[in-house]
Amino acid sequence: MVSSVKGRRSAPKHTWWYRFFMRVPIRCFILPFGSRALNIRPTMYKGKVEKPFILVFNHACDYDFVAVLGSFPGYYRFVMSDELIKKPHKRLVIKSVTNGIYRRKGESAAGVAEGIRASLDQGIPVCMAPEGEETINGVTMPARKKTGSLIKEMGVDLITLRLEGGYGYLPKWATTRSPGKYGGHVVGIYSKEQISKMTAEEVNDLVYKDLYFNIFEWNRKEHNVYDRKARAENLERALYVCPKCESISTMHSKVHDFYCDKCGYKVTMNKYLLFEGDDMVFDNIYDWDQWQKRHLRSLRPQWEAEPDKVITSNTGGTLKRMKGDDQEILDENVKLEITFNDVIVTGDKISFRFPLNELEGLTTISHGVAISHGGEYYKAWFPYYDAMARYRTIRRIIMEEEYI
Repeated sequence: MVSSVKGRRSAPKHTWWYRFFMRVPIRCFILPFGSRALNIRPTMYKGKVEKPFILVFNHACDYDFVAVLGSFPGYYRFVMSDELIKKPHKRLVIKSVTNGIYRRKGESAAGVAEGIRASLDQGIPVCMAPEGEETINGVTMPARKKTGSLIKEMGVDLITLRLEGGYGYLPKWATTRSPGKYGGHVVGIYSKEQISKMTAEEVNDLVYKDLYFNIFEWNRKEHNVYDRKARAENLERALYVCPKCESISTMHSKVHDFYCDKCGYKVTMNKYLLFEGDDMVFDNIYDWDQWQKRHLRSLRPQWEAEPDKVITSNTGGTLKRMKGDDQEILDENVKLEITFNDVIVTGDKISFRFPLNELEGLTTISHGVAISHGGEYYKAWFPYYDAMARYRTIRRIIMEEEYI
């Protein structure tokens, strides 16, 4: 399905304005002062690259665009989530400074490919995060499967740019920034001739190798301080299985502590992003997350044996149906459930059952999940923080996908 997000597939607009804005206000004034104010210190690439090109970077936090522009200044169109332009004030600011190529989470990338092609045909470079979203556990994810074939199809040079420290600066699950070290630098520049000699899989492997970053391994050597008033606050958005009693959705945070409501297991997050505690099982988020995914995978036979049994759920949400940039509220008191066969949304006014094998997409958004099915796009939104990523993980396990 190709979404109807406005302007996503169209050719670049108002290019003269964006070129000017990036070259003068952004590069000369906003970026230098903004980077210092935000304490983002990338290494600027000073060489020249033939345009157009595709620039890829590893995605760690909401401020990555500042680090990218600081590492490789110039005008290019960003491929970005349409979540960024849902609120009118954000839409005004973002569209004033960049003519983005917008992608709706969970939907087909066909429209994005059209937007990229339209840009490159006019000599305008494109910048994108091949992971498709920010890392939830502090380690770079493999690129989307179609990334390699997309890059080859476009027939332009490829630039790889690795960002470092963004996850400590503002993790996906957190709401407040840390003044810790955060920057980036160009890793590789590959000509279109080099790319043409590679298979799509080899391009994907190259991108993953160049962009790979494990903040916990890195910071064991660097010892950068990432301190916030509440270092563990909202960590349950990322970690939701207790490593001691193996209960799901019983982990909760308070200031620097992270604990299980059921068995009392508790750890404290220190200023180096590591856990401390007397009976600590894992000392970092990534290892814990990998274990919880393996644990959930081991439960698949149980889920299959009872296909109608609810695996996990959330209550008190709102279901919205998206129409372009607009949204229709269908129900303001819904329950979200997932079983071995279906995602189920029920409320006072509606009842939907989405077969997992028919979904075009199921992904995490802020405070909820996005569901793409039968040409329609829905958002189940909840007024509290929870580990919504578990729905996507469970679905991938049930569908026996390789990467979860």
